[in-house]
Amino acid sequence: MPNLLIVRAADHLLLGVDWSGFTVTGTGPDGLPRLTAGENARIVLIFPPQHLAEEASKPNSPAPETRPAPPGGSVPVWRAALSGPSRLVFAAARDTVFTPTAEGVLAALADARPVADTAVELPWRMIFAPETRDAGDELRAVHPEAPVRVGDVAGLWRTRLVAVPPGEPPGSDANLALRAVDAAAAATPDPVFDPPSEKIPPLGRAERMRLAAEAAVRPATASRLELSSLGGTLSARGTWENFRWEHDAVLGRDMRVRTLTSGVLYPLGHRAVYLEFSERTFDPAAGGAAVLRVRFALTVTEPVRRPPQDGPAARAFPFDDVEITTLAYPDLDGAQWQDQDVPGMGRVPTHFWPKAGNAEVAFPLRCGTPEGDVRFELPLLFVADLMPGFPSLTDPTMAAKFAAAYGTRSAALPGVPLDLVRASREADSETGHRDGDVHEVHRLVVAGARDAAGFLPRLDALAVKLPALRTLLGEDTLRQVRFAEDYLRDGPVRDVLLELEEPIDVSFVGRTDRSGGLVAPHLVTDAISRTVGPVDLAALPDPGTGLIDPRSLFPADATLMGFGLKDLVTDLKEAPKITSVLRPGRPPATRMEWTGVKLKEAGPFKPVGASTLDLTVTVSEDGVDTLCTARNFALELPLPAHPLLRVQFAALSFTQTSGRPPVLDVTGVDVKFLGELQLLEQLGDVVDLGDLGPLLDVTPAGLVAGYSLPLPSVAAGAFIMRDMSLNAGIAVPFDGRPVSMSFGFGTRENPFTLAVLMFGGGGYVELEVDRTGLRRLEAALEFGAMIAVDFVVAHGEVHAFGGIRFVLTGDGEVSLTGYLRIGGCLEVLGVITVSVELLIELAYQSSTKALVGRAILVIEVDLTLWSDSVELDSGTWVLAGGGAGDRERVLAGGGATPEGLARWRAYQAAFAPL
Repeated sequence: MPNLLIVRAADHLLLGVDWSGFTVTGTGPDGLPRLTAGENARIVLIFPPQHLAEEASKPNSPAPETRPAPPGGSVPVWRAALSGPSRLVFAAARDTVFTPTAEGVLAALADARPVADTAVELPWRMIFAPETRDAGDELRAVHPEAPVRVGDVAGLWRTRLVAVPPGEPPGSDANLALRAVDAAAAATPDPVFDPPSEKIPPLGRAERMRLAAEAAVRPATASRLELSSLGGTLSARGTWENFRWEHDAVLGRDMRVRTLTSGVLYPLGHRAVYLEFSERTFDPAAGGAAVLRVRFALTVTEPVRRPPQDGPAARAFPFDDVEITTLAYPDLDGAQWQDQDVPGMGRVPTHFWPKAGNAEVAFPLRCGTPEGDVRFELPLLFVADLMPGFPSLTDPTMAAKFAAAYGTRSAALPGVPLDLVRASREADSETGHRDGDVHEVHRLVVAGARDAAGFLPRLDALAVKLPALRTLLGEDTLRQVRFAEDYLRDGPVRDVLLELEEPIDVSFVGRTDRSGGLVAPHLVTDAISRTVGPVDLAALPDPGTGLIDPRSLFPADATLMGFGLKDLVTDLKEAPKITSVLRPGRPPATRMEWTGVKLKEAGPFKPVGASTLDLTVTVSEDGVDTLCTARNFALELPLPAHPLLRVQFAALSFTQTSGRPPVLDVTGVDVKFLGELQLLEQLGDVVDLGDLGPLLDVTPAGLVAGYSLPLPSVAAGAFIMRDMSLNAGIAVPFDGRPVSMSFGFGTRENPFTLAVLMFGGGGYVELEVDRTGLRRLEAALEFGAMIAVDFVVAHGEVHAFGGIRFVLTGDGEVSLTGYLRIGGCLEVLGVITVSVELLIELAYQSSTKALVGRAILVIEVDLTLWSDSVELDSGTWVLAGGGAGDRERVLAGGGATPEGLARWRAYQAAFAPL
């Protein structure tokens, strides 16, 4: 507390007075003590609050609250907070004498000079120590000792601080330096009212802290500084490298406050300045009151930034110049500064999100590329330049903090083709342009990075779609990718450009109509190569051999003609290449290519010389062209250890041209029967498909190429076969099933003719095989004789036929059927006709291991006026094997009616022995 409070009503003088270094040396005429200064005597004047921190609001905003006003009305109210007291400390010369009255104290200060302990709080929570700007000047406090009157009116007492050369009178310009002396006071949080204010006060905490930091090192200047009991008057300016301040206040009320903070926009690094401008105006929206109105604006001062020519930073942000196309943002919300711990500075406000209408500002950007400009919008973080010599974004600790504060903001693109490598378009086998350099980008995740060149932006992630997979598989998922670290470090010498956040299952299994019919590639990919498209990082070529292990590349369901690719492929140098050529304004041209792939022996698959696979699928605006060819191989089926059939191919090709149905070409076919089927070798020797074209049957399920070739007669001992034809077929399913082949000599509908000595008949042989083995084998032979008889009064015929039918299915079930058909017909005098037909069948069923039989006897009598027929059917009997349950099941399901079965048993009983 001061020693003395002096009040003078005439000119509103109100001061607290304190002193030190004075002694009482007597009493004056008015009875008050006389104080005399000794060495280092000090007089301290303590002033009431010199500043009012008022609310500042945007133009045309209503008052934050209203208060009742008589009679029955209300007035708008803007709230405020008072500053603390200020003090002027004067050094009194030795033997200075004063009495403790207003006039006595002021007279004693006439020759006194303010000293370093002076602290003026103006504006709110900014503590300044006034100093002289020029060496040799004196700091003076100029004020009247007695009230100043004009007529009957006394002026408000005030003291004016000025710096003047010795012996000269004070000028109109105070020419003061204001040194900030209390950083902790500047960091005081702004007053909080309910409801919250948009801006309180005009010089907010972030600006005060920055002003205190700057003015502590290099003081601001003041052209006017006056203190009074009603508040201080200030005209001050400060210009520093990263911050500017202008402040005009009259009697403790702000008239005009302007701050300009320089910084950068993270993560792109464009230079910008942030302006806060408050001004007292008579606003009709405030009922004509003079209120503080504030505006917030941001101006981009560096519209264009250019990247480095080369290196990891250039590769991580593959654009040319980056331009912010809108430079001025005049109607922002007030900055909500965020604090960070800064090395050597403590915790200070460092950054904020520019917002308008409480939404983050999306800055419009133009990024140059060799193919043209790419435009998008991106929220940016304003990061203040804190102090000279401390570039916020290039300090590694601070760069990491801003990266965390920025998070994962992203920019949407409309599927723009971007060259992410920008390699030379000149022919260069190692680093030149590749089709896989250009990708369809739908979103960019931008972050900041530091390197030797300073702070630069980088693409932290990209969201891309892969037109190749969209075209080939109908897969159009947005994929999140990032640049491979090896590529960023070494550049285009690295083939893997992008790594996927989630693997892609690139599978043509069950969809071989999209991959060449014969082959069903399946890759699980986690990266994208410049040359071959989607790849598996775990299945890249071995650095020593340059070869890929097929077992690590292909799952078990990836096949060629049903054979596993991981077992079939050898000396593999690259995976199937799946790339797209993106062309602005035109549909992409997609190409899947896998050529010169060497094949080795795998189970029934036998290479014949150099066996290879070639696959090319091209999809463009002109259509779809597909060619898949397997060359120089043979299939020994059903099993390599016990083959029955060898089919050798010079080439098997699946071709599809846009607008035309697919074609399956087979060239150089050679068929050999082996093992138990060598009895058919003579049939095989006459097979020569040559250039015979197939009959194609194309369905959504697959493609079947069928061949039908008439064959000459074949003699084999007592057998003579005529009217033969070879029926061959190759089925290429589109649903993942293996390719299968069928061969047949004759068919059940059109059997060949067979003669055995004096007997005649026919037959057929059909078989179907795939990589799993024999799927079906069916053979049948029939022979017999027919004799005509004529007894003049009667004539007719008798016949006897027999045959066998053998069926073997892929699940191992065997069906062997034999039959005997005996009968005849006799006509007597053209009046009576009697015919008898007996059919006996025997069949072996492998599923029940049972031999079953059935007999049917049909007798028909035809008289002129009457005819009748009798059919006796034994039903199906289990003659051997099986069980009782099987017997009853067969009897119940054999087709015999109860009446027919009873008649058959009665017939059997008639021949029972006595």
